[in-house]
Amino acid sequence: MSDTAIPQEIWDTELTIAEPRKTDWLWHGIIAQANTTLFTSHGKLGKTTLLSMLLSRRKEGGTLAGMAVKAGRTVVVSEEPREIWEERARHFNFGGKVCFILRPFLTVPTPADWQALINRILALRTEHQIDLAVLDPLGPFLRGENQARAIYDALLPLGTLLRAGMAVTLAHHPGKKEKPVGLAARGSTAFLAHVDVSIEMRHPGGDPLTRRRRLLAVSRYAETPRRLLVELNADATEYLTVADEPTDDFAANWDTVRGVLEGARQKLTRRDILEEWPDDFDKPGITALRNWLDRAIGVGLVACEGSGRKSDPFRYWLPERAAAWQQDPLYQLFEKSRQELKLPFEPLHPPKRKGKLTKHEHDLAFGADEPRGDDA
Repeated sequence: MSDTAIPQEIWDTELTIAEPRKTDWLWHGIIAQANTTLFTSHGKLGKTTLLSMLLSRRKEGGTLAGMAVKAGRTVVVSEEPREIWEERARHFNFGGKVCFILRPFLTVPTPADWQALINRILALRTEHQIDLAVLDPLGPFLRGENQARAIYDALLPLGTLLRAGMAVTLAHHPGKKEKPVGLAARGSTAFLAHVDVSIEMRHPGGDPLTRRRRLLAVSRYAETPRRLLVELNADATEYLTVADEPTDDFAANWDTVRGVLEGARQKLTRRDILEEWPDDFDKPGITALRNWLDRAIGVGLVACEGSGRKSDPFRYWLPERAAAWQQDPLYQLFEKSRQELKLPFEPLHPPKRKGKLTKHEHDLAFGADEPRGDDA
């Protein structure tokens, strides 16, 4: 017989009788009591600097990035050494409102070790009225990032802190490839399913040395800003909000796309274009490139043919280049033979893998909306 205590059931009429509970924001729209916030960013991009500013504001309350911060005490569990936090404490002045648990484990913790740490945080809450726990970064405490079970093994025990009324903030690193908003966190998508607010700090593009960062969010709450551009001041003590004017990515990148197509010896697939992309310019994602090409087709700058299937991928060219190719006898002979023999189009850069293409390879070569391999 199990000793597990099952919570008492609640009927919908009981839910509607209760007064709506107001969200208690510690950092308005970002961090709330009894809620979990996931903060994802590449290393050295400014994530911990922003969190340090938050800890400083919590000394007396104030604002950060234009949003109200509530005064309170915080416990920070960090894998960084004491020396780094000593430097931050001098620079930001946390005012005696932050306690640190530094490098609590020599190895990835066992479930018992993990629960012991959570129990210690609960004791600190009772003893010092701490209302925010920050784990920066979360990765070293996970027994596996790519398995949902491993994620839940780490995150579900943190529910003890939430039920005690604490807010929990998890700092994490993104995967290698750029992902849609909300899915940048490295590992299983169980991260997004579990947390209440997900904030991603990304480089806004352009100047690689810019002090600006873009915060992108998905959230259960309407109060959470979905998109925010901030800039670090010269003293590195404040992130100020900046007007985030929508940029015309097509206009900014068309010259590069055109340059690739101008130098092409044949029609190019999207994979070809990305493989030929000049090293001096930031390479776009497949979705961005597709949008630019679709826009160029719409205004007559680019021609396109193909069905997007494996043997007939979408391929693009500048209309004026076709006239030059027609002057090349070898090109004419090859195209005539391909059409007469009904041969599949040969891209400039065919997929390197043998066998069935991965989803990413298929989307890159043919298009995200087209069936793959045996599904075609």
